[in-house]
Amino acid sequence: MAIATLASFKNSLIRQREFVAQTYGSQTSAAARFYDLFLVAPNFVSPSTAINPTSATDGAIKFTNPSSGQLSLVGLRASTTACGVYIFADRLSHQGGLSGLVTGAQTTNLPTASLTRFTSGEGVMIGLTIYAIVGSVATTITVSYTNSAGVAGRTTQSVAFGATGNREASRILILPLQDGDTGARSVESVSIVASTGTAGNFGVILFKPLIAVAIDSTDSENNAIGFLNGASAGGIPTIPNDACIFPISMNLGGSLQSAFSFQLTEN
Repeated sequence: MAIATLASFKNSLIRQREFVAQTYGSQTSAAARFYDLFLVAPNFVSPSTAINPTSATDGAIKFTNPSSGQLSLVGLRASTTACGVYIFADRLSHQGGLSGLVTGAQTTNLPTASLTRFTSGEGVMIGLTIYAIVGSVATTITVSYTNSAGVAGRTTQSVAFGATGNREASRILILPLQDGDTGARSVESVSIVASTGTAGNFGVILFKPLIAVAIDSTDSENNAIGFLNGASAGGIPTIPNDACIFPISMNLGGSLQSAFSFQLTEN
């Protein structure tokens, strides 16, 4: 059952079930760019074949499934060297092994693994995570996918790929869906217009955003999810069993290191 009232929210804070934490290593970031912090979590290994990450996957925020009911995220504290917006999402499917050299449709390690959470695809977004730096030639990239209505052969809007700001490891390029679509079930191929000049390594991720939090201070004592003051967007998120929770950052740039602690309650 969702937390729907202020009284139930206050009660959930009293009945805290679990307190979990995760740290993220050093990452050089550019201002106003999205970064997949999964790559700088402890023990992370770049994927190759298409898989469904879970809470047990190295890089995920660890928690224990409830014996009954569901988990909700009711509090968060952050210590970070870069203020900005942090999106916490469920990483539903990912793969790797795509090349910045190959033009046209690439299908290496595709299609993506069938969704095991949010299986309708509604609200599921498509990203491209760069695992190893691609080339310095600027080009564009699109993805062919199946939407949440089960219609295959849909094509995302094109986004910039390659060159400074769109080639570095840990960058995540979020692809807008075709007009009228509201989610994606799978990705079948990725197409680059022109070679970036370096193969690198990148891959597709399907993810479901759960909450976005504005962090405007590096003082961890003063940063908590602002359900009441407007510092967060997305309401009080429920956490699916086995969810692979990870952060996507968009900050002011510079050297980024972060640590987050999460207060979970069972309801």
